[in-house]
Amino acid sequence: MTEKVYVVDYELLSPISFGKQNLFEALQSNQMGESLIEKFDTRGMPFKVGAEIKQELGHLLINENEWIINACRYDRKFELLVACFLLAEDRLQQICKNLAPHRGGVILGVGSDVIRLELLEKELQSLFNLENDAYRELIATQNNHQANINTVWNPYDIHSIYIAEKLKLGAFQESILTACTSSTQAIAFGFDKIKNDKSDLVVCGGTDSIINVLALASFGKLGVIPESDGSDLTSCMPFDVNRKGTLAGEAAGLTVLVSESFARENNLTPIAEIISYGNTLDGYKITAPDPSGLAMQKAMNTALLNAKLTPKDIDYIQAHGTATRHNDEIELKAIEAVFGEASPNVLVSSTKDRHGHAIAAAGIQEFNVLLNSMENDFIPANTHFKNSIQTPLNLVTENIHNHKIKYALTNNFAFGGINTVLLIRRMGE
Repeated sequence: MTEKVYVVDYELLSPISFGKQNLFEALQSNQMGESLIEKFDTRGMPFKVGAEIKQELGHLLINENEWIINACRYDRKFELLVACFLLAEDRLQQICKNLAPHRGGVILGVGSDVIRLELLEKELQSLFNLENDAYRELIATQNNHQANINTVWNPYDIHSIYIAEKLKLGAFQESILTACTSSTQAIAFGFDKIKNDKSDLVVCGGTDSIINVLALASFGKLGVIPESDGSDLTSCMPFDVNRKGTLAGEAAGLTVLVSESFARENNLTPIAEIISYGNTLDGYKITAPDPSGLAMQKAMNTALLNAKLTPKDIDYIQAHGTATRHNDEIELKAIEAVFGEASPNVLVSSTKDRHGHAIAAAGIQEFNVLLNSMENDFIPANTHFKNSIQTPLNLVTENIHNHKIKYALTNNFAFGGINTVLLIRRMGE
């Protein structure tokens, strides 16, 4: 396990940035993705705000196969993933041009399949207005040669297979569903593939959307999304004592990991190096973290131990910071326990108040935000922060410019007690 693992490119489709080229401007100008939901009618629901990707994506998909376009129609997460890939396709094809197919693979974190009831209703209404036998028409549609990619359910691995076919990556195509750690684990396991000489290149990332009736109702029922009529668009307040819950979001992102030798042989310029990761499971409760935070601590300690670094070496932590009652306080206490006397010196912030919580795509969105911040010597603030949870940690309250980040952690903690932490190094430091 001697090969270093480098990040050589990334792409992001986010409520605050349509492509990575706009990301730094969005971050430094404190652009907010929170707004009234427009994708469906929220009348009768107490949850009327979210972080949506407002731009239409049809122009990106115009040259895609008809079956791909059909598959995107009901599957928002697939639509986002395809659009994100197409934004970066030319760059990715160039990176992969000398790669043997058996030495490249894809690992994605993908959200749960959710029936978009608001669209299904319209589809059925339209179908049942036909003059012929509507029931037979419905059955025929679901049982013809298109059945494995239909208007309601897609194969769960369609996302990774789509990218693998486009880039001719034949070693593996894997999909991960571990809630909020899905795409973080995709990066971690991609790191392992290269370290263990299973691959020279891995396209990692994820996609998800909870901007739909069923997901909003479900998360609202759990009490992790606050009720809002849209009169206050500062509802997501990570690490604030008055926090009420997270901001429903959506995103798709990709990052390209390569071995040190592949980067050198193909004249690729690394953006960052993934040094290590920590991955734990406490299994405390399906909908809440363990109040002790011990497994969170172990994930961070494992990342530090495997990197042969100490807490004093870490400049910045991109926190999970959901603004929920449970997560934030437990996460801060876990960081304090790991960092000890170094706590006042480490900068900590969450960017979910800007772009929302994209669940399975949370990790890749925040990983790419961190890469962009490192490239631009920038630390994003907790923008809606007013009254801090009591902590010795250095919670960032104003954007910090011209601040080099040599080593950083990015945390993601999921339902079910799944905890994944990545440790990365800026190149040239």
